[in-house]
Amino acid sequence: MSQSGRRRRSALRRSAAAATAALTLWAATAVVVAAPQAAAQVDPVDVVVTLGPGASTTVAKTVTTPAIPPNPDLVFLADTTGSMGGAITDVRNNAGAVTSAVLDAQPTARFAVAEYRDAGDAFAFRVDQNLTGDPAAVQDGINAWVAGGGGDLPEAAINALFEIGSGAIAFRPDGTRIVAWFGDAPSHDPSQGHTLADAIAALQAADIRVVAVNVGPAGGGLDAGGQATAIVAATGGVLLNNVPSDQVAQAILDGIRAVQVTVTPTITACDPQLTLGFAPASRTVDSGDVAAFTETIAVDPGTPAGTYHCTVDFLVDGASRGFVEQNTVHVPGLSIDDVAVTEGDAGTTPATFTVSLDRPSPSPVTVDFATADGTAVAPGDYSATAGTVTFAPGETAKPVTVPVVGDTVDELDETFTVTLAAAGGAAITDAVGVGTIRDDDRDGVFSCRASAVNVVGIEPVVANPADVPCVDDAEALAQVGLNAGALTVGAEVLSATTDQTPDDLTSAPPAAGDDATAKAKVDTTTISTLGLTIELGVVQAEASARCAPSGGGLAPRFSGGSTIASLKINGVSTTVGSAPLTIPLLIGSLRLNSTETTATSVTQRAVVLDTVLADVVIGEAHADVHGTGAHPNGNPCTG
Repeated sequence: MSQSGRRRRSALRRSAAAATAALTLWAATAVVVAAPQAAAQVDPVDVVVTLGPGASTTVAKTVTTPAIPPNPDLVFLADTTGSMGGAITDVRNNAGAVTSAVLDAQPTARFAVAEYRDAGDAFAFRVDQNLTGDPAAVQDGINAWVAGGGGDLPEAAINALFEIGSGAIAFRPDGTRIVAWFGDAPSHDPSQGHTLADAIAALQAADIRVVAVNVGPAGGGLDAGGQATAIVAATGGVLLNNVPSDQVAQAILDGIRAVQVTVTPTITACDPQLTLGFAPASRTVDSGDVAAFTETIAVDPGTPAGTYHCTVDFLVDGASRGFVEQNTVHVPGLSIDDVAVTEGDAGTTPATFTVSLDRPSPSPVTVDFATADGTAVAPGDYSATAGTVTFAPGETAKPVTVPVVGDTVDELDETFTVTLAAAGGAAITDAVGVGTIRDDDRDGVFSCRASAVNVVGIEPVVANPADVPCVDDAEALAQVGLNAGALTVGAEVLSATTDQTPDDLTSAPPAAGDDATAKAKVDTTTISTLGLTIELGVVQAEASARCAPSGGGLAPRFSGGSTIASLKINGVSTTVGSAPLTIPLLIGSLRLNSTETTATSVTQRAVVLDTVLADVVIGEAHADVHGTGAHPNGNPCTG
């Protein structure tokens, strides 16, 4: 049904009540008083809700309409024939109060003044003042009214209304157009060639509402034959009957306040993820009354987490009057973090993930989760886990715990995932949490070896001959005699030892002081060949690889050292001690206290005789580090 049709349906129903209210006021006072104006507003003006994808909510909305229709263009239209003197005088005397009351409520109001008489009079219709915001000009136009003419009972009212609807008044395009018409006699029909139907059509086309003040009884005077009733019903106006001549101005003001307005919520801007609806689609109420709506806000399924907006303008009679509502919809987001844990050597260690909601929700939020293998494989590396997380209203964080299985196998760090799915009440922003199982087993082993005497590869006393891995070992021999052609070596009280701390590297994580040590010792040694005799006192050699603090962690440090208590060459004593020394000989060279260090090892040799006949080493100790298959470049100081 059109807006004008709704007005026609309601106007007759309201006219009797308005007239009763007006008569009550007239009985109390004859002074035009501006009643308190209701503030025009939307409640709530800002709506902020939190909804999940596919969810919706309803909001009760009220729009308090202005007590006087907004931006009014008000035309005072008077029957100024001879019988209207008293009514004209009342309106003239109280025009200032009427315009003041309207301007107080609607400062943008404009006013026009027009009058009509009858055919054969000096004029049938004229405009005394076109639209103006100047109350003095309005007063001057009304002061131009003089009762006169007429003669027969019907007047030219229908013609006057037709002329106003057809452009005699320069209405503003965004004004609420109201004609306040008062008189005590019906109109000719047709009047100046225009029928009642013509006048109604012109008024409706111009969207003009008519407030009719009948200075006469219902069914008589202005409304004889039902003319006024038909006009106000067709234009959404108000009819007030039985108005005394000295109360016309008050009746005009009361009639303006009783004019109905239609409020229509209209979406002016909206993110495509939202859908807004209103019930009813529009509502018609008396000016100053409350128009109530139920607003439904819905979020499309599949909407990503984020904040979305819709703007609604509650139009009054099809025009924007600044009654704007802002809707803000938060769609919460779910995410899961990444976790890294050290596996341990036995049992299980909890890997606790946090599922987070980026904002509290007023409704429960649920999301499913499940683990999946990566380089880590269940059940050997972790326990497969699945379930549902539920956030109560207001909660924003929930734990998901996955047991990680400990072992003593050196291996690379491994990963598995926890994946979120099937969220209810929120959108998933980060669906996958990565669990990293950090291997805490050592990335390598120590090696160690000690040899008391080595003559052309013959070693009678060796500790840990396998070298890798280092193990505790101790070997000893009272004496030995070895020959290499013309060269002979005799030694007494030979010993070699190797030691590792801790004995079992898999029993504990790397720690400062973990080490491998090799030691070799010979109490006395004699080396003889043609023209040369070398006599050695106590010879000792030691080499070690030790874990030491480095750069926030641990790294292997290598050290070696040796001592020679005494040295005689062909009976001549030479002081040696522990410093490196090379002595040239006719048959070669004698190197003492030599240390050879690489990035991964240390070898300490107390005595090395290089000759063309044979090579002899007295007191050799060696220590180094090795990686594993998983960590070829690793060492026992890291894990």
